[in-house]
Amino acid sequence: MNSGGGFGLGLGFGLFPTAVIQVTNLSSAVTSEQMRTLFSFLGEIEELRLYPPDNTPLAFSSKVCYIKFRDPSSVGVAQHLTNTVFIDRALIVVPCAEVMQPTRTVVMCNTTFDHRENTVLGKRPCLISFGS
Repeated sequence: MNSGGGFGLGLGFGLFPTAVIQVTNLSSAVTSEQMRTLFSFLGEIEELRLYPPDNTPLAFSSKVCYIKFRDPSSVGVAQHLTNTVFIDRALIVVPCAEVMQPTRTVVMCNTTFDHRENTVLGKRPCLISFGS
C-alpha cells in the first residue's frame, strides 16, 4: 500500500500510481483525434502525444501514443483495452511511471521502440516530456 492508502502499480519504477499510459502497436493510419476519442470514454485526458505526429510527411509502419489522464484510476481501466483491435492492429496498453518536475512531467517507459530513429531495439527506458 502507498501513503495514500491505495495500492500503486508495480512497474519496476516503485509503487506509486501513475496517470500515464503508453499505447503501442498502433496503425500508421491512426490520428491523435481518433486516440482522444477512444480513450476519452475512460476518463478525462489531460494530455495526449502521438509519435510520429499526424502531420509527419514520412511513412512509418506503426505509431506510439502517450496519454496522461487527470485521474490515475483511469490507467487501470485503460489497460483493459489491450488486445482490442483498433483499425487493423491489436492495441498494447501499459502504464508508465511519472517523474514530476516543477514545470513538466517526464514519463519513463520500458519499450522496444526507439523514438529517435523509429527502429525496434532491445528494451530501453525512454523519456517523454509533458507540459511546457
